[in-house]
Parts: sequence; C-alpha cells; structure tokens
Amino acid sequence: QVLNERTVQDLPLITNNVLDLMKTMAGVRGQGLGGGTTFAGISTGLVNTVRDGVSVQDGRYAAGVGSTTLMSPDMVGEFRVILAPVDAEMGRGNGQVQITTRSGTNSFRGSGVWGIRNSALDANTFYNNLRGIPLSSFKRSQYGGTFGGPVKKDRKFFMSSYEGLRQRSFSSRTTTVPTLLQRAGNFSATRDGQGRPVT
Repeated sequence: QVLNERTVQDLPLITNNVLDLMKTMAGVRGQGLGGGTTFAGISTGLVNTVRDGVSVQDGRYAAGVGSTTLMSPDMVGEFRVILAPVDAEMGRGNGQVQITTRSGTNSFRGSGVWGIRNSALDANTFYNNLRGIPLSSFKRSQYGGTFGGPVKKDRKFFMSSYEGLRQRSFSSRTTTVPTLLQRAGNFSATRDGQGRPVT
C-alpha cells in the first residue's frame, strides 16, 4: 500500500509523526506499533523501517515499527508498506516500511506547523475526582517547518526541515504511608484485611 505526498500531508496526526499512519493501513491489528501489533499476520517485530534506502529502525532488537528520529509529514514524498515477500536487497524483516523524503522544486516553497496540547482543557477522571486528586498536567508544544527550492533550475535542488518539541508533564499518585506508631517501630495496632491484629 502506498500513500503519496498529498495524502500524507492531508491525514491528521496528533503526534505529527508519519509512522502513526501505519495504523490507517489495511490489515493492521493492535493499538500501537509495538511488538503486539500485527500487519496481515506478521508481527511488527519483523517489519523494518527504511528511509531513502537506509534502515532507521529504532533499537537493536525487534520491538515494532519505529525510527531513530521523528519524521514529519511535511518532509515525506512517499510512504509505502510492503508485506512478505520482501526483496532480499531490503535487508532484515519480513515486511518493510519505506519512506522517501521530498526533494526541492524549481520554485521556492515552504511550510510551517505548530501544534499545542494542554491538559488544562481536559476533564479529570472519575476516580481522581472521587479521591480529590488533581488532574495530571501535560503541556506539549510541537513546531517545525520546511523550506526548499532550486540551486540550479532543472538540475539541482535543496530541501530542509526542522522539528522542535517542548514537553512538560507530571502526574499524581496515591500511596499508603506508615502511621506515627509504625514509624516508631510499634506495629501492635496494625490489622490485616479481616480486621485481625497482625503480630
């Protein structure tokens, strides 16, 4: 299955990572792109990620579809998924995710993107409200842009891309802490699940 440059740019992505388009492909079963997801019966652990002919698979061991760098939709010229059989020239993997980056054109062109996610606009969970726990904080600002054009018309072109990410988050946790007597070493008042003293 092949997604061309226009389709890749038009499909909405929360993370702005082109690999999330794998979830839209036919035959994909599973939530994420980790080892538990399958593509037409093939585990993602057996799928290799290639960018411009070079393997960019994230991690030494097969842990699903991934890349060592974020790939923005603005820099992708073509996105192709190949399942078995894959040519031997492609290297490891029973499947391939092949990504071709865009090239410049005879005219100067550019694009920019800025995405914001803020938990201040989210609702708290039922159990957090029940226990009086505040909403976990999540602030993400993702921005970037591309610019390309001719170096020499009809002969040589350039294409540049930049991606930036600023993210802050914290979450609330509840835990059981020892009483004052227990901190002093006195566990005589401690009771088990049936209310019996623990000795």
